[in-house]
This record gives sequence, C-alpha cells and structure tokens, in this order.
Amino acid sequence: MRCFVRLGALVAAIGLLLGPAHRAVAAEPFDVYVIAPLTGSNAFSAKDARDGLNALQASVNATGGIRGRALNFVYLDTQSSPQMAVQLTNEILPKHPSLIIGDVSVAGCNAMSALLKNGPVEFCLSPGFRPEKGGYAYTIGLSAIDEAKVIWRNLRERGWNRIALLVGSDATGRLAEPEFQEVAALPENRATQIVTVEHFNLTDVTIAAQVARIRAANAQVVIAWVNGSPFGTVLRSMKDAALNLPVVGITGNLSYDELHSFAGALPPQLLFCWTAVPAADQPVPNGPLKAMQTMYLQTFKNLGIKPEWGQAAAWDTGLVAVAALRGVGTDATADQLRAYVNGLHGLAGVQAVFDFRSGDMRGMPVDAARMLEWDGAKETWYVASGPGGAKL
Repeated sequence: MRCFVRLGALVAAIGLLLGPAHRAVAAEPFDVYVIAPLTGSNAFSAKDARDGLNALQASVNATGGIRGRALNFVYLDTQSSPQMAVQLTNEILPKHPSLIIGDVSVAGCNAMSALLKNGPVEFCLSPGFRPEKGGYAYTIGLSAIDEAKVIWRNLRERGWNRIALLVGSDATGRLAEPEFQEVAALPENRATQIVTVEHFNLTDVTIAAQVARIRAANAQVVIAWVNGSPFGTVLRSMKDAALNLPVVGITGNLSYDELHSFAGALPPQLLFCWTAVPAADQPVPNGPLKAMQTMYLQTFKNLGIKPEWGQAAAWDTGLVAVAALRGVGTDATADQLRAYVNGLHGLAGVQAVFDFRSGDMRGMPVDAARMLEWDGAKETWYVASGPGGAKL
C-alpha cells in the first residue's frame, strides 16, 4: 500500500533534521548573501539554484527560521562574470557575514575563494570546485575524481572499454581532464583505455572534426564534460555525423528544459553520475533520505516546479548552512561555523546523508553515487546503477 505523508508532518521532520529551532519567527530576518549569475551565459544554472534555495527558505521559515529569525536569501547578480563575483564579494565583506553562498561556476568560486582565505565561510554551488582542505570553502557534491571513478566502474562493468573524452576549453574541462586520465590509469581499469581526447571552444557551433576523430578511434562511449548549450553542440554534431554512441554528460545537464530542447539530437543512451534522487514522477524509496526527499518533492509540487539536479544541489547546500547556523547561532564567527560544519555528520539531505568529518570539505560519501539514465520518451531519469556505479 502506498504511504502518503501529510505536509505538516514533513515540516516537522525538516525541523528535526536541521536541528533546534524556535517556534516564533522574529520580524527581523537573517540575511544570507547568494552570489550567482542571474543573467548571462550561466543564468540557467542560477535559476535552478535560486529555486532550490527559495524552496528551502520557505520550509525553514515554516519551522522557526534560524533561532527565531526568518531566513532570507539575498541574491546578487554576477552577470556570469568571475570579475563581478569578486566585486560583489568585496562589497559584502564590510558587512562581516559569517557565510556566503556562491558562485555556481568553478571560475566564479575560485575567484571568490581567493578573497576568503580567512573567512567568511563560502558554500560554492559547483561540485567541480576544488575546496582547500582546512580552508573556509565547501561544496556539496562529489569531486570530479570520485565522479570519474564511479563512471569508469560503470562503463567497465558494461563492457564499454574504448572511451572517448570530450572536454571544453573552460575551467571545468581543464581541471577534469587530468583526473579522468588518472582514473583511467588505475589498476582496476587496465582493460579500458581512453582512445582519444578531444577539445573544443565553448563558442563553437559544430565539432565535426572532433566527432570524426572519435569515430576513427573506434570509441564505444563518449564522455562529454561540458555544460549547457555546448553540450547541445556535442549532441547535434554527433547526430549530424550519425555517430550513435552512448554519452555520459555532466549532471548539470540533467535539466528537463535543456534535454527537451535537445530531444531531436539525443543519443541512444544518455547517462549521468549523480545520486539516487527520484524524479518528480517517481515514488520515494524507503531509507534515511525518505523524509527529506518527500519534503523536497512535495515543496516543489506545491510550487508547480519539477525539480532536477540544480535545485537539489542548492537545497542541500542551504540545508548544511542552516544546520550550522541553527547549531551555533546567527552571531557566530566564521571560525565557529567552520568548526561546526567540520564536525557535522548524520545530516540526511536530498542527495545523501552528509558527513564532513573526513575533511574533504564536501560531505558526500562516494557510495551515495549512482549512474542515472535519461528516458527520452518519458523525459525523466531513472537510477541505472548500484552504489558507486556498480552495474545492476
């Protein structure tokens, strides 16, 4: 029998999961600055992040806010420019915030973190960001090298041993390429090989030459490590060349609107590395994440939004920040917040049960990872692997 949970019970559940909160919410809100590209080339990512944070804000304020003060996310637009992210960060610092959320890109987060070596705490919204161990910056998600290990295991166990790697010219591609090469060289992957590494500029409108070289290399699968419209360029170029190979994409492309717009160019199999987050049209499985996942999906259903990767990543980022603020208070210093987060464990989010005690500044265990496959006919995803990418 299917079990339906009342929203009131879920609101209570999120209060318990986040920690102590007072019932009454004071008139004066507690502002948390979010630096994100509300306009420009990365605006699609910022929209999902804003949806996720706003939904969490409503849930948090329904359970007492931050020690009786209403949570209020204040958004500042970088216009998709790392230089503007620096400018906005410098404008915020005189206000002495204990934490800042942002950016959504690796380049933006790198630019911000250079200013925050001694605080405040930064929660970057890009899992591709490499936070410094022992520093003040965090990102909630798998590292690129952990993603690569999960992807490689899944491809290996499927028998896809000839792998083409296609990366863009941006920071995400430059940082990921050597880590994919490192994972390919691990002893367990000796039966696999990267048969070609292809590069392209994100402004290119076609990559016909790269696709031709992938065909000539007799690749069995393509890893396309680019986000947004450049990912569409990859798919269309492969379609135009009738290169019908499975494709593994960055999870940032796991977007209903984006993949709907690419529908005519989708490959026979499209895979992503994420966690076991059910799509909006799927039942929530039993387990430690059920209460939070149910709350999350119900909140977005009430808002009329079908959540995807970007909303979940932002929700969980805000969840960690709220847990810390509730734990140490709104007057806490950056050092007190950092100490709290570094000891935080057992926090059930949408994507995983988070544990920051390893010092990886991410909190997500690798065994939370799954491969997901996009169903183009139904325009939804489903879990396509066991923990850590194990073949089902």
